[in-house]
Amino acid sequence: MKVLVLSGENHRFNLSAPIIAEFLSSDSDLYVETTDDKDALKSLDGNDAVVFGTGFTRTERKDDGTVERFDDLTSDQEAGLFAFVEAGGGLVGIHGTAWWIPSRTVPLIGGHANWHPPGLTFNVEIDDESHPITDGVGTFEVDDEIYMSAWDPGIHVLASAEWAEKRHPLAWTQSFGKGRVFYTALGHGPDTFERPAMQKLMTQGTRWAAAA
Repeated sequence: MKVLVLSGENHRFNLSAPIIAEFLSSDSDLYVETTDDKDALKSLDGNDAVVFGTGFTRTERKDDGTVERFDDLTSDQEAGLFAFVEAGGGLVGIHGTAWWIPSRTVPLIGGHANWHPPGLTFNVEIDDESHPITDGVGTFEVDDEIYMSAWDPGIHVLASAEWAEKRHPLAWTQSFGKGRVFYTALGHGPDTFERPAMQKLMTQGTRWAAAA
């Protein structure tokens, strides 16, 4: 299985991408390539899955303190990603992939978020222990952000965390066309991807997405 990890400074994913690529490469089933060239999305032929954590939008703060958001992908780059998954490719979306995204991209990811409480230490609990992605993954602790997500009721929630006496999904799957999507809201910083349980979740999630 060939996997492309798209790195980039948006959401500081350039700090996490090398760690992800390293532990994915240790799986004998996965051949992993890393790039920060977003034009790679225009034609993903030959890949079985793409790991995408730089997001669809970027934030710029103006001199007066206000925030403005812009598309981070060109229309051709975005169209290439959609076409790849719809035709049967796998997508592994991470953290900022669902942050302040335009409505046209929500069906691909299955949900979105635009707020979270301050970062904290919490337990990630597995909701479906029988899924191939969560096989052998137990409850684990992270220092991260808990996104307050809105999500399609059709997604399959794999893991969640509790905040303010409510459960919030942090990992899920869904289909898009002929392809498979695995998304995790975890991953604000590289420390999360140093956790063995997270590495197992990501590796199995990538293999699952790539096998569509």
